[in-house]
Amino acid sequence: MTSRRDLITDYFRRQYETREGSTEDNVNGLFAEDLVFHLTGDLSMGRDDLITLCDLLRRTRHDRSTMVTRFEEQDDLVSFVLYLVGTDPITGHEVSVSTRTEYRFRDDKVVEVWQENPAAVEAAVRAAGVRP
Repeated sequence: MTSRRDLITDYFRRQYETREGSTEDNVNGLFAEDLVFHLTGDLSMGRDDLITLCDLLRRTRHDRSTMVTRFEEQDDLVSFVLYLVGTDPITGHEVSVSTRTEYRFRDDKVVEVWQENPAAVEAAVRAAGVRP
């Protein structure tokens, strides 16, 4: 059986590094149909919104590096640090962001997501045209 850590690592590798499979197939492979991705306050987005956001990120940010590291696992919760490195399209300067992310699993599918900085995630979601 594949570990949850391996499922997460493989998802990010396929989605952003090797670009294997479609965004929809990659998201549907890891995230449950009833996914709740928590943003700020009582706002959240579902799996279809996540597909829209991830597809935009995949199509528009070709110079970006995505890394997942520092995994911690307890029962059905897996947390890790997500690092994004890329070039700001306006200034041309390298920008890096890291955020602790927590996934709650049901079997081998993620059913809930929390971010250390949900306001930044929500801003990215809105910039992608997704309305939580």
